[in-house]
Amino acid sequence: MAELLKDLYTKEVLQKIASSFSKEIKSVSEEEWIRRFKQKDWNRLELKQRIRRIAEVVSEELPKPFPKSLKPLLTITDTIETRLSGKEVFLSIFLGDVVEILGIEHPEESMIAFERITKLISCEFSIRPFLIRHPEVVWSRMLEWSFHSDPNVRRLSSEGSRPRLPWGMGIPGLKKDPQRTISILQNLKDDPDEVVRRSVANHLNDISKDHPEIVLEIAESWVGTTKERDALLKHALRGLLKNGNQRALKIFGFGSKVNAKILNLKLHSKKIKIGGELLFGFTALSEEKKKVNLRIEYKIEYAKSSGKTSKKVFQIEERLFGPKESIQYERKQSFKQMTTRVHVPGKHILEIHINGDVKSKIDFQVIS
Repeated sequence: MAELLKDLYTKEVLQKIASSFSKEIKSVSEEEWIRRFKQKDWNRLELKQRIRRIAEVVSEELPKPFPKSLKPLLTITDTIETRLSGKEVFLSIFLGDVVEILGIEHPEESMIAFERITKLISCEFSIRPFLIRHPEVVWSRMLEWSFHSDPNVRRLSSEGSRPRLPWGMGIPGLKKDPQRTISILQNLKDDPDEVVRRSVANHLNDISKDHPEIVLEIAESWVGTTKERDALLKHALRGLLKNGNQRALKIFGFGSKVNAKILNLKLHSKKIKIGGELLFGFTALSEEKKKVNLRIEYKIEYAKSSGKTSKKVFQIEERLFGPKESIQYERKQSFKQMTTRVHVPGKHILEIHINGDVKSKIDFQVIS
């Protein structure tokens, strides 16, 4: 069974955190810090609750108001950076929560704290309340950060301002009008760090869910300059590509009026047990007299317990087909139960798509 993130807060890790606190706040012993972390309910707390607990405990002891907390908090950050390693570093995420708890009325000092802490652990979640309370200060600083020498700080300017940051606080108005983030993304589109470029791609993918035309216009103006930028755009437009958006497909050379077909779509069995695998094969044929780029995908329309259905797209291949070229494919799809997808008995449909268009489909039954 996979280790839960909350269980990374082992006795040894808590001791490292406590000793980092005691080095700066000498009035509280390591044993007392740990006692206050755990209290009586530690075992019942989930990850975010444990993070918040540690943040609240240290916030109680730091000097007030927040400008007086800044120096000791950054000293604690420096110490923790020397004591946590590997997966343990993630557990220092409580540092951003401390800024959120104590610094919300002191945005300038909080930005100084975020700029330092995010070099150790991302502050993408804890900075979002500041975007709501102090938008002008934070947007100005994020734009500056997009030119920062440290890639972790540059990434924060993109990741912290995503319209649909997973598990992050929503920013009112940002989904409706994402224009304020575009200048940040422009500055980061050719960032030398792949992690930063991946954040830009995810940010653009967020925008595409509400404003596809904005992202398509950006992609059309950015594409074809470098392979790194094209890879960023391919990831950014992944949702539009999977949905068969013809404008997105055209950006990457996949034409909508291509003469291609799927032949001999066959299933190994038309009844699949939950826990088993769907085995299928087919032949993709280009009927063009010239070379052509084909994007081949399969989609499964899953039955749901509500009686509705949901579709999931799986990419098979993108490749250049020669004139009249045909290629055989064999694939399998697992129907094991997962936390992200619960399979139920009923009629399912398998579709094969070429450049966004359905070329062949077949139904099958999932049984318990």
